[in-house]
Amino acid sequence: MAYHIEQVANTNDKCGEAPTWDAANNRVLWVDNESSFVHALSLDTGQVTRISTGLMVSGVALNTKGGYVFAGATGLHVWRGQDDYRTVISEFAGESLYFNDILADPSGRVYAGTLYWGGNGMEKFGKLYLVKPDGSAEIVDEGIELSNGLGFSPENRTLYYTDSFARRIYAYDVDTASGRLSNRRVFVQVPSDEGLPDGLTVDAEGFVWSAQWYGGQVVRYDPQGKVERRIAMPMMQVSSCLFGGPNLTDLYVTTAANSWEGPYAPPGYNFKAANIGGPLYRVRLDIQGKPDYAADL
Repeated sequence: MAYHIEQVANTNDKCGEAPTWDAANNRVLWVDNESSFVHALSLDTGQVTRISTGLMVSGVALNTKGGYVFAGATGLHVWRGQDDYRTVISEFAGESLYFNDILADPSGRVYAGTLYWGGNGMEKFGKLYLVKPDGSAEIVDEGIELSNGLGFSPENRTLYYTDSFARRIYAYDVDTASGRLSNRRVFVQVPSDEGLPDGLTVDAEGFVWSAQWYGGQVVRYDPQGKVERRIAMPMMQVSSCLFGGPNLTDLYVTTAANSWEGPYAPPGYNFKAANIGGPLYRVRLDIQGKPDYAADL
């Protein structure tokens, strides 16, 4: 199957991540977390603006009280403009919180995964936190090697959560009243000859779309975890994906230009390839996504 794939922003992101559809402003947000930039692409004008600099951001969510929720190396923040943000939580039980991807739930709570990665590899396991509107938090899972993409099934009773280094996407049962998780199981175990599962999104039919770092593709899995299709992308370090546009039928895909060398790549991977990454792409589809929820922080 041929896909219409277009480059919509040549921002040369060192590590593009966290695409977010802002329907109210008809724009797509995404980050370059290595450069501490947050970009916005206006669908009205086609212009790209840099709306935040200096704050390291890895995860983004809309916020019902205005602005956005930004998550990153210094915790979880409610952001309203350049240098105008309030920190909601930056530590828990004496541990500094380095967040990666986040996801708001229907009650305005935020799931946020932590990671601790240094020059010598994983320093300690990460956890998945549930942050409530009053700023309190609890741990809902732990023992995660590299926290990444999060998404809900259409009925919100299943949460998908990526552990990139374990090459797994987990599925959990969700108690919608409390937000607590149970019955963790492996939804997908990605083979070692493919890329690492990274950011993900879920469409209106309940299929999971997973970006593959090192894999140069986005993979769509059916609700049983079987591969339904693969979309080959022009760049190898494909980092995340999200549906946007007026009908939620455009898949926005982030990539990363800094070649991340390490033992997790598939056999034969070329770390010096010319097409490592950097731009933001859009894939036109006849499949509809579903809107993400907004936080209430």
